[in-house]
Amino acid sequence: MIKIIPLVPLFLSAAVFAENGRTVCHSNDIRHVIQVVYPQGWDVPCEVHFQTPGEMDRVIWKAETQVGFCERKAQELIERRINSGWDCTEEIIFDSPALTESSLISDLPPPTR
Repeated sequence: MIKIIPLVPLFLSAAVFAENGRTVCHSNDIRHVIQVVYPQGWDVPCEVHFQTPGEMDRVIWKAETQVGFCERKAQELIERRINSGWDCTEEIIFDSPALTESSLISDLPPPTR
C-alpha cells in the first residue's frame, strides 16, 4: 500500500529532494509532479521525472556523474512554477510491502467450513 503524506507548502529555495519524495504543484485544476529519482540508490546516476495531467511520467533531465545536477534542475523547475503563481508542496511517499493487500491476505488463516 502506498501512503502519501503531504508536507508544508514550499517556498523558493526550500525544496528538499529525498529518495521517497516528490513535489506537487497546482494551478487551478492543473497538477504537475516533479520528482528526483535515484535508480541505483546513490546521488548519481539520477533522473528528474515530470508528470502533467493525462501524461505518463517522463524523464526530462538526467545525470550520470554530476552530483547535484538533478536536484538543481528540479529546483529551477519548481521555482519557475512558484514564480508563476503555482502552489507547490513536498510529499513523502511510503511504500511498505508489509501493508500490501496480498501480504494481508496471505497472513490470514485458511477458511474453515
